[in-house]
Amino acid sequence: MILADFAVADQLGKLQVVGGGLQVINRDHSKGTTAAFALVVSLTFPPEVFQEQYSFEVVLEETNGAPVELGPAQAGQAANVIRFAQTLTVEEPNLSRSGVPRRALPAKSQVVLFFNTGLPLPSGRVLVWRAKLDGESRDTWTLPFFVPAPPTGPVLG
Repeated sequence: MILADFAVADQLGKLQVVGGGLQVINRDHSKGTTAAFALVVSLTFPPEVFQEQYSFEVVLEETNGAPVELGPAQAGQAANVIRFAQTLTVEEPNLSRSGVPRRALPAKSQVVLFFNTGLPLPSGRVLVWRAKLDGESRDTWTLPFFVPAPPTGPVLG
């Protein structure tokens, strides 16, 4: 996973990233949201799992593993958390035009989540993006980042 100022994946799976490698996502404290940013999740699958389906999920968590809640949920509604989920089928790459033998290379997929208006994330602490496949995750499938608190005002007198 990587955080960037901007990212997009084309239909061939090529990834375009601007300002990649963010660890701090600035916040506009007057609006209460972060600056625009992109989360890129790069997935690689061996030939043994071509055509298999998985449940893919990305969740925003606290450092203790609890989902980040963006304010209280409305009565009778689910928690107000940031979660993206979809079914993912591992497609065999078609590279025959390049002379690559079948099943010689792994399948690659790029999932890009671009938050063009930012997110109302809590400030002053570390948060963690976590990727999951079929509900399972590993420590290497996480990406911590920091959202700064508002600057302190000047001290007068």
